[in-house]
Amino acid sequence: MPDLLALYQPKNVIVFMLIFTRLTGLFASAPFFSSFRIPNAIKLFLAGLVAFLMFPAVLSQGGFIFPHTAPQLIIYILIEFFLGFLIGFILNLVFQAFTMSGSIVSIQMTLSMSEILDPATGGRASVVSSIYTYLATLVFFIMGAHIWIFEALYLSFQRIPISSVNFLTPEFIQAIVVMASNIFQIAFSLIMPIFAVLLVTDLLLGLMAKMMPQMNIFMVSLPFKIYCGLLLMVFFLLGSTRYMEDIIKQCMDSIKALFM
Repeated sequence: MPDLLALYQPKNVIVFMLIFTRLTGLFASAPFFSSFRIPNAIKLFLAGLVAFLMFPAVLSQGGFIFPHTAPQLIIYILIEFFLGFLIGFILNLVFQAFTMSGSIVSIQMTLSMSEILDPATGGRASVVSSIYTYLATLVFFIMGAHIWIFEALYLSFQRIPISSVNFLTPEFIQAIVVMASNIFQIAFSLIMPIFAVLLVTDLLLGLMAKMMPQMNIFMVSLPFKIYCGLLLMVFFLLGSTRYMEDIIKQCMDSIKALFM
């Protein structure tokens, strides 16, 4: 009984609360957990469960500076939430790149005006963007990246212990900026084959319009480009999934490298 009561010491309660706060920040920005409309009660329960499992390992690391004032505790809570949010935000940038790829293809397929309610984000998105978002989510779970997220979070407690406030070094910020700057490269690399073929299709349709002015090329191009775009998406489906898998793996390795 005394050992059980020792768990409720103020230091242990605060450590658990800060671990829980970092997990809450992760769930607020990580792919799937923040994108899809999961009830907040389930998110809090999962965050509490993972925090309970990580608590002994994090507590055994030591080096914790106990806050003696309420403002100091509030600063610790804000830092922990920011760190968890940062991990999920960096990975979520990759998903935004995949969504951007779908938007670019939608413009080329003349489907940019046909927006629907996207359950993943709660906003409006094109049909092709939603397809790429769901495809990336499937790849995300098939490759077990959701487990890598918790591994990266655990490594973050070793690299940046609780109550640490001097982690924003120039190298740390530069690594984050470099990862965030790759979003446009990822977006265009994913759909470059489809974009190139549809661009050539536009040039051929324009040439046809010059050769046969009496032909209503606009009415012909709309269904033709949609058909070509869908056909190309199916044709490059395997390559797209492999590319998504490689990009997600590279992103997770980069995140874990920040905390090693």
